[in-house]
Amino acid sequence: MLGGGGALGGVYLESRRVLPTLAMSDGVHVRAARPGRAADAPALARYAPSLIDNSATDGPLIVNTLGARRPDAVRRGDPGNAVFQAADGRAVIPWTPLFEREPPLWRPPSEILLRLGGADVMFWNDSSGHSPIYGNKARKYEFLLANLHWAKVQRTATMGAVSSNHVLQFALANRMADLTGSGDALESEVNLILFEVPDAPTDQSRLTLLEQLSKKVVVTSNKIGLAGEIARELAVREFEAEPEAIIPPGGSNELSALGHMNAIAELALALEAMQDWREPPDMIFVPMGSGSTVLGLILGVRLLGWRTKIVGVADQDMSYVSRLVANQQPSTPFVEGNVARLAAKTIAWLQAIKFPGIDFTTDELLRTGAFLPDSTSWAPGYGLVEASDEVWRDRFAAAGVKLDPVFTLKAWRSLTRMAESGALKGKRVIFWNTYNAFDYASLGRAGTNASL
Repeated sequence: MLGGGGALGGVYLESRRVLPTLAMSDGVHVRAARPGRAADAPALARYAPSLIDNSATDGPLIVNTLGARRPDAVRRGDPGNAVFQAADGRAVIPWTPLFEREPPLWRPPSEILLRLGGADVMFWNDSSGHSPIYGNKARKYEFLLANLHWAKVQRTATMGAVSSNHVLQFALANRMADLTGSGDALESEVNLILFEVPDAPTDQSRLTLLEQLSKKVVVTSNKIGLAGEIARELAVREFEAEPEAIIPPGGSNELSALGHMNAIAELALALEAMQDWREPPDMIFVPMGSGSTVLGLILGVRLLGWRTKIVGVADQDMSYVSRLVANQQPSTPFVEGNVARLAAKTIAWLQAIKFPGIDFTTDELLRTGAFLPDSTSWAPGYGLVEASDEVWRDRFAAAGVKLDPVFTLKAWRSLTRMAESGALKGKRVIFWNTYNAFDYASLGRAGTNASL
């Protein structure tokens, strides 16, 4: 058995309203946000049917916002990280399915598998060449944007590198993601705080696109200014009107961790349908940045009762001072500190809303061997790779899969190093590809369509 709980019905929703488009450099117009068909409930409901049961009396209720009116409930918490408390005291969490999942499991060709020391490796490919709103970031936005929508937010701010996947995809989703089933996007006034990556040229076409999608962009070289309350103060000082919601780097907070708890439930469904493995994976390798992807996977395997180990591979490290400012854990590698800090807050948040199965402490979650951080494979630097990584990139490109230099190539390097040591022989291994294959650069070359 790969997981428990009641099975979901095959109920789907369909949007009939034409959504905004983006003009590509080759003249093709790409529709973004609403899939033609999307499951009407998160896969987490397989684990805990009470999450979508209106008659349940305990624990939170997850409500699909497509066609559902905002309930008469009191918001508890900051927009983008809130719950909505119903009259009976039950916490209500809005959720919007933003993309139709393409077949996610992919087995590399034999010439790649033969190089992996006897490991049985499959890719969870959170990637699409067709939609700019898809996969890793979109999973977070299925909870974040729905939350902002119910909070009636009109001004948002977020932050990251100029090259940040989150910054660009959040700005696009803000303009294009249907949150009601009638083609209504959030369309808040987005303010962006960006930093330039040291030793890397700034992508001016990407910066131009971000300026087109947002109300105001502030570029800074101060990475410490992107941490916590300092970022909030910077947003208040730089922007004309204080944002009603400040979305953290990477879109990672307590609420968005639900996106990858849900992804583990989707993985369980996909593995059961494929029937190649009779047991859950032994290990999952995944890039590790702002924290909620890794944390959601760790929480998800715990809830399903799997013994899977999550190998989180850091994208960078930072100075002692940056670790202190951002994570209050100066002796811990920066990205590991992100996960530990977020885990403590998320577990407390989930327990406060009586989320089923969260009966453990942060130490019990992270110190039992389920989390194996790799904070060395990020070298030689943020977004910089070795010649051997480029060889792997080209091999995968020839097989139709894209890996990127900031996150996924480094996670793959971690996997191959462990395979070369013999540690993966006979193991069932999932490589979690978080890099969306959509050609975002084409949007920068073409500019956005006036219909936006």
